[in-house]
Amino acid sequence: MWNKTGLPAVFPLQVKSPPGADYYLVLSSEDSGEEALAAYFEGGAFFKVLVPPGRYALHFASGSGWQGEGRLFGPGTRVFKLPEVLEFAIRGAGIKGGHKITLTRSGAYLQAAVTEQYICQVASLDEPAPVPRPLQDSRHLFRLGGDRHERWSLHLQWRLGLRAPEAGTAEQLWQRRRFVLGSQLLPRRQAGLQDLAPGRAEARFRSFSVRSLFCG
Repeated sequence: MWNKTGLPAVFPLQVKSPPGADYYLVLSSEDSGEEALAAYFEGGAFFKVLVPPGRYALHFASGSGWQGEGRLFGPGTRVFKLPEVLEFAIRGAGIKGGHKITLTRSGAYLQAAVTEQYICQVASLDEPAPVPRPLQDSRHLFRLGGDRHERWSLHLQWRLGLRAPEAGTAEQLWQRRRFVLGSQLLPRRQAGLQDLAPGRAEARFRSFSVRSLFCG
């Protein structure tokens, strides 16, 4: 019916009640005694409400022929207060702790059994796993020959502008065996299939959603 706390109602409270009467429920703060939340439900019908965080005393009024919050069910109103204070709070990572109350009638009186109830938040991925894609055509790949010292020595010679060896000479053939650059003047050596790395998964953003489920 209303929530006077100004806090979000996110904790579960379920009440199972016998048929034959309607019920008016008020939660009042343990510390201040001020009314925090009120709800109305029919006896025997499924009833669940979300409650703001806090520690509350629960007051029940039952009867037939609802006459409003001031008069309740009239002269025949029966009032019942839960003997224990209930706490509605976070119980762990992503777990919202509440309660389930089972009301039974014993003669002219109501009895209550209280158990805990939880809402669990579960995160799940919305997108399927990325599909591995093969690398580019091996014709666009080339390998470097020689060790790093030989390649560095040859690189310095070219950077310093030293005279390049004449084509077809032993020195020129030696340089080609040691180091193959991406220059169009030098033929590229195609890499073998054994040099190809396995396909890598495409990196892309995967969204996820968070669902709330009753888990106890």
